[in-house]
Amino acid sequence: MALRFLHCSDIHLLSLRGVGPHRFLNKRLTGGVNLMLKRGKHHSEALFDRMAEHAREQGVDRVVITGDLSNLALEQEFEHIGEKLRGIGLPVTVIPGNHDAYTRGAARSRRFEAMLGEFMTGDRLGDGEDDYYPFVQRYGDVALIGVSTAQASLPLYAVGTVGDAQLARLGEILRDLGNEGLTRIVLIHHPVIEGVARARHELLDLRAFGEVVARHGAELILHGHEHEEIVGSIAGPSGPVAVHGIASGTNLSRHPGREGAFAIYDAGAGGIERALHCWDGENFSHRSTITAG
Repeated sequence: MALRFLHCSDIHLLSLRGVGPHRFLNKRLTGGVNLMLKRGKHHSEALFDRMAEHAREQGVDRVVITGDLSNLALEQEFEHIGEKLRGIGLPVTVIPGNHDAYTRGAARSRRFEAMLGEFMTGDRLGDGEDDYYPFVQRYGDVALIGVSTAQASLPLYAVGTVGDAQLARLGEILRDLGNEGLTRIVLIHHPVIEGVARARHELLDLRAFGEVVARHGAELILHGHEHEEIVGSIAGPSGPVAVHGIASGTNLSRHPGREGAFAIYDAGAGGIERALHCWDGENFSHRSTITAG
């Protein structure tokens, strides 16, 4: 059985209802300034709503969001995000990005997991808090594998880390799912191709992640983070593994490759096909179709 899903990322849905000024006496101070001067003007929740309409119209089985659902990792944001995701009317899978663990307090309390855990159900290798990632969702011939790179960083930094323990679990999961003959789709926030991420925005253990994939394989890796369409590959045990990055789903930009975008995937034992849709100023329109896996 194949899986048809919509992939988007970096939707940055904002709500500051009831947020007091004391909540900005940390890294949120620089983040708040960025919202006022830049990000807040360049992103529109209306694009998310239109994207949800497309998901329903195109008959997808699931919506997949690879991180940065929020801006500042505030409770008010996650509450708003949960309402918006439930409003889609379709199953939703999410993983966290760096903005979803924006401060040490948000990361330490696992606020993202506590408030949006209903969208990360699945199989795990253990029951402990430290075993939360990766999680696996199976759909017939397809397995979605959710990985976390989210961590709190210094101001002006947006780095990520998978970590040795999670990498070990990921290797075991990829090996076992591969032995079952499933189409393995890895969901991760940060880019996994060397040189793609900007300085101070990179995945710190990118090479270690690549070694796990080179050893055990995968059919496709999906990410966001750079707000840019990226199509490439990394090494696998029997050939290249396709890597697709998607631009922000709510970006009003008309710059080629950075426009608001989402992709519709049809994945199964017979292969994977991607149809890219980009914002044209009035609606999302089909841009291109490629195959992977």
